[in-house]
Amino acid sequence: MNYSIVRRFCALKYSGLPGTKCYAVRKMRRMLLVVVVLLTVVFEARADWFDSCDRQFQLTNVADVTLNSPFYPSNYPAGSSCRFVVRAPPGYTIQASCTLNMANQGGSGCTTDFLYISTEGFTSPVGSDYFCGIGNVSRQSLFNKLTISYISSSATNSGTFTCRLVVQPQQCDCGWSRTTKIVGGTEAGVNEFSSMVGLLDPLTANVFCSGAIISARYVLTAAHCAKTIPSVSRVQALVGDHDYRNGLDTPYSAIYSIEQIITHERYNEQNRDNDIAILKTTTEMDFNRGVGPVCLPFAHNGPVSIDIAGWGTTSFGGPMSTVLRKTTLNVIPNGSCTAPYVNADKLCTFAVGRDSCQYDSGGPLYSRGSQRMYTVGIISYGSACAAATPSVSTRVTSHLSWIRQRTPEVSYCVK
Repeated sequence: MNYSIVRRFCALKYSGLPGTKCYAVRKMRRMLLVVVVLLTVVFEARADWFDSCDRQFQLTNVADVTLNSPFYPSNYPAGSSCRFVVRAPPGYTIQASCTLNMANQGGSGCTTDFLYISTEGFTSPVGSDYFCGIGNVSRQSLFNKLTISYISSSATNSGTFTCRLVVQPQQCDCGWSRTTKIVGGTEAGVNEFSSMVGLLDPLTANVFCSGAIISARYVLTAAHCAKTIPSVSRVQALVGDHDYRNGLDTPYSAIYSIEQIITHERYNEQNRDNDIAILKTTTEMDFNRGVGPVCLPFAHNGPVSIDIAGWGTTSFGGPMSTVLRKTTLNVIPNGSCTAPYVNADKLCTFAVGRDSCQYDSGGPLYSRGSQRMYTVGIISYGSACAAATPSVSTRVTSHLSWIRQRTPEVSYCVK
């Protein structure tokens, strides 16, 4: 009997496989509800599914390869499992086209053998699309990682699958968000600001400044933040996080070491002219739904209002926030700005009762486009927090040439 492939999208529990918010294909609904219970129990009892077969592959930017189930074209062993974590170079995606023959023998439908595909490259089957039966399925990775795995929980049943993997250039993208310290603000949505970086002191585990991801190896921040760093071993880039004391509220949280600090050569500590710096990570950052580069304003009109976010203090001299907070500020014309040392390379912001504060320095000023976020400023200086005087940021459009000169290998996305 040819069942064709049964595909289901589910809200999954952390420790189990399928949850209850799923749908099945037509007459398979009741049968698969039984499968949900069975597989959940089995998965909770087996934390070592892939201990004996866990493979990783690094593909080139022109790869066109075939990934087969164990012992293909013969069947994989009954009761076996295997995981294939596939990675392409940054800036590329992986197209997977798979042929399955995983229907249970004896015509009993799909109850024991499933293929899982995580288009985000998560190593756990939880949250993956999953399939069974006989037929074909195609999936494309969201970024440069893809995980394919299978689990057979039967003592007698087995099957086969084969997948063609083709690496393709990824379309240029930046400034995405998972949702459409800060004084007077509110808690940000988890991974709302996917380019947000907390500069972490590994000795204290505290965030002392912020920054923004501008490419897979570079973080944009303020020069006055960089000047406080005694060596590259005393700073790390915390990305994809929300509550940095918890680390459990998002699967995208990661920490990257820094290999180089590039401070503007004409930074003036007295008046904060050219208050801009770039940190280069030792390895490429993994981009995903919760981590990615902000758009630089190569072709973006000047904003009227901007968003800021940070883990800084919630009042002048007050406690820091362990969760990322955000607020909205108005952009003030330089001619109307009463803050000191303002010039054409700086940008003034103000809102009654709302402001950035201590330890928010270096963070981006976000201008929201219709679908993207742009960084138009870098938090530089102000008078206290939420005071009567506007705050001042480094104007990013004045330093685009400097950014490109210091990162010549990067092809920035112009949106």
